[in-house]
Formats: sequence, structure tokens, C-alpha cells
Amino acid sequence: MIQHFRTAAYCASILALTLSFALVNPAWAQMGGTSSPKTLVENDKVLISEITAKPGDTTASQKRQGQAYYYVQGGSLELTYDDGTKANVVRKTGQAIIVTEKRAYSAKNTGTTNIHVITVTLK
Repeated sequence: MIQHFRTAAYCASILALTLSFALVNPAWAQMGGTSSPKTLVENDKVLISEITAKPGDTTASQKRQGQAYYYVQGGSLELTYDDGTKANVVRKTGQAIIVTEKRAYSAKNTGTTNIHVITVTLK
């Protein structure tokens, strides 16, 4: 229990530092309708990246369980799982989540504005 608390506190601290960097220096990483993450900082324990998805952009399908997301700019997403099922979700600006979904999925920005996300991945 204490280890989980320490891990969560570590992630929150890194996320706060990264967010302050991202607000000062936003990166745009789109290539032909596909959004790709940009690594902000990485070491042997954690990877912090950001992604900005324009309306209609889609991310690659991958497993995301355990990743922490902070939505600098929220919006509407359609999640498509590898088995073909879909789910529509809305993420609010300032919202933080820890992904519990075990299945791999891609995410498509179905809204009318950019979505900007900071991602923390423990290694």
C-alpha cells in the first residue's frame, strides 16, 4: 500500500513539473491524420510524453494500462479496441486519469478542437 502511494506521489510530482514545461513549450506531433507522442523526458523509471491531436486525428493502437494522463486541453474521443468494439468518451480540460483498461485501443479525436495530453508511463 505504501509503495503504491509513493509511486502515485512520484507520478504526480513528475506530471506537475512536466505540465509546467508543456504549457510554456507545446509541441505539435501530427503526421497525415495520425498523432504521435513526443518524448519530453525519460529515464530508467519513467517516460513522460505529450500528444496533441487535431480533429479527426487517430493514435496507434496499443495497451495503455497503468499510464497516467493529464488533459491540458480536453475533448471528445472515440476509442476503438482491437476486437472492433468502440466507446465514446469526453475528457475535460484539467482532468487527470490513470488508465485501467487492459485491452489495446486506438483513440480518435471526434471533436472540433485540438486535444492536448501529457502522459506518464512507469517502466
